[in-house]
Amino acid sequence: MTDILTTRQVQDILKVDRITIYRMLQDGRLKGIKVGSQWRFTTQEVERLLSGERPQEAFPVDSGTVFPVHCVQTIQDLLSGVSQMSAIVLDVNGVPVTEWSAQVGLSRMVTGTAAGLDDLHQAWQAFAASPDTAFVGPAGLTAVTAPIHGNGVLVGWFLVGQVFTKPTDLLWTSTLSARYGIQVDLLEAAAAEVAVVSREQWQQMEGWALKAAHAVESILGERTQFMQRLQKIADLTQLA
Repeated sequence: MTDILTTRQVQDILKVDRITIYRMLQDGRLKGIKVGSQWRFTTQEVERLLSGERPQEAFPVDSGTVFPVHCVQTIQDLLSGVSQMSAIVLDVNGVPVTEWSAQVGLSRMVTGTAAGLDDLHQAWQAFAASPDTAFVGPAGLTAVTAPIHGNGVLVGWFLVGQVFTKPTDLLWTSTLSARYGIQVDLLEAAAAEVAVVSREQWQQMEGWALKAAHAVESILGERTQFMQRLQKIADLTQLA
């Protein structure tokens, strides 16, 4: 019987982090099966990857659901640079498409622990399963969310900001300290650097997120048209 591996087991074998596993799934380098909200992998698939062999059957490229990561990362980095807010893009399953832009220190501190990173990925997946206009991560930081559509279908989410909507208290930092094994004074110092936004600032963040999502949608639309032109050329070649 084929052995089935968890994401954590594959991480240990390949010596990579969880985000790298998700990226390998997204670009087709690694094949897996999703059971509920968890990924599972066969030992044969991991052995194939270690041997350097290509997948026997390439994943189909759907221009509406596969992100042009370089372009999306550029848009995200530009938004983050102008707004001075952190940002990240998730796919429709809550898997990160991009690298963090300007991730705040408190978030880096919490997700620098194994429990914190796991909690963040689970929170992303829970959000994708039941989306809202805001996302709250394990560090208590809140982000504005904006849906991204490709060909009229939801394909992901743009998350902007890692902020507080109200001041934190000592009970909160003590809870984080107990959960992630981080000193309270370090958490308090990091929390003091996080912006506490007003309703007006939150609305401005919502506008930034929507504009960024629309920019990505525009790229997806152009990519779809380009792929359709390529398909027409391929069809003509086959007819010839």
